[in-house]
Amino acid sequence: MTRLALGRLTVDIDESSRPRRATLVGRLDETAPLASLAQALSGDVVLDTAGVTFINSIGLREWIRLLRNLSDRGVVVALDRVSEPLAAQLSMVLAARHRVTIVSLHVPYECTRCRFEESMLVEVAPHRAALSQMKAPQLPCPECGGDMELADLPERYFWFLREDAGP
Repeated sequence: MTRLALGRLTVDIDESSRPRRATLVGRLDETAPLASLAQALSGDVVLDTAGVTFINSIGLREWIRLLRNLSDRGVVVALDRVSEPLAAQLSMVLAARHRVTIVSLHVPYECTRCRFEESMLVEVAPHRAALSQMKAPQLPCPECGGDMELADLPERYFWFLREDAGP
């Protein structure tokens, strides 16, 4: 396991896993130069961003540079457990998902029965058809077992699926 401290962002890279897995925790901002992360990654890579709590415009620029650098070097990237702050950027900024596969992402849900709110993980593959139509899956509430529904506009999190489908 290799740990990189990039400003307010920590990255743990598991070199023993295949594909290689990098877990990002912290803030993607002006203190997180991701060029050193790009140099540390090769081959197939899974970026787990569940721990990314904040992203600003400089952090987004660094993220885009990271993805372009990896793509230019032939690194195949999958995004897994994408955090809410980053998930919102994926639908708004095409370059934020430059040549990546999105496996799963966290989105805000609310229970229709008890009003419990939680960031829930949505797997893309089993729900791709519905998500591309901007229909989020209903999920069970971890508190009361009721139905959880998306607590925001689906376009904010799933638009990338519609765009990726092409005309």
